[in-house]
Amino acid sequence: MIIDTKGIEAVIPHRGDMRMIDEIREINDSSAVGVKYVRDDEFWCAGHFPGKPIMPGVLQVEALAQTACFIALNRLGEEKKDMLGYFTTMEKIKFSHMVHPGDKLELHVELVTSKMKLYKFHGIAFVGGKKVTEATFTAVLQHRDL
Repeated sequence: MIIDTKGIEAVIPHRGDMRMIDEIREINDSSAVGVKYVRDDEFWCAGHFPGKPIMPGVLQVEALAQTACFIALNRLGEEKKDMLGYFTTMEKIKFSHMVHPGDKLELHVELVTSKMKLYKFHGIAFVGGKKVTEATFTAVLQHRDL
């Protein structure tokens, strides 16, 4: 089952240029595989770097985090409507290879632990089966009005 952008936007709040996932290929209660199709018309292409665009590492981590957000909010069901996810920590971030327009970034994210509204995840991003990014990060879910 593939969840498309409409299905993703029904769960996570990210929109427009800041939505970094295009599909969810696999999902269960504690893991997911998301996909980001890196396009040559992305907002960062003109400046990072002119003539040789490379996807910023921080956006790769954001794509992993949005896949994690999908896992956490999907677990909450109807409760998710008023919730947002916020980073609390990012650690053990490693960038192994560059990501370019035309690449398909596969985002493998696993829930490590959760306690109340605090979630810790580990994510690995791949391009063509090669690991490009790895990170461990924690997020807290809070109501939008807090």
